[in-house]
Amino acid sequence: MERRNREYIALLSGGGSASEKFWELEKRVREDKKSGGVVMRMSRANMELNLLSLLSDGVISMADLDGFSEDLREKLAFVSVSVAVVIELLV
Repeated sequence: MERRNREYIALLSGGGSASEKFWELEKRVREDKKSGGVVMRMSRANMELNLLSLLSDGVISMADLDGFSEDLREKLAFVSVSVAVVIELLV
């Protein structure tokens, strides 16, 4: 959130008309609201998907998962790498 706030401040402090800056900020906030680092539905059933979303958004790293089970860390690492490979193939 801190990083996003700094980005918003830079956007508002930059060049351009007040109207352009307002609409660009509104667009960014709307997009950022969808990001896993901003809002998530927390439940035990969603835990793995939430962690995967946080990893893919760069909010957390694998090092942040040191307190979790080896099995969970291996599963998340595998899925993260698999998704990265698929994305590379699609691009």
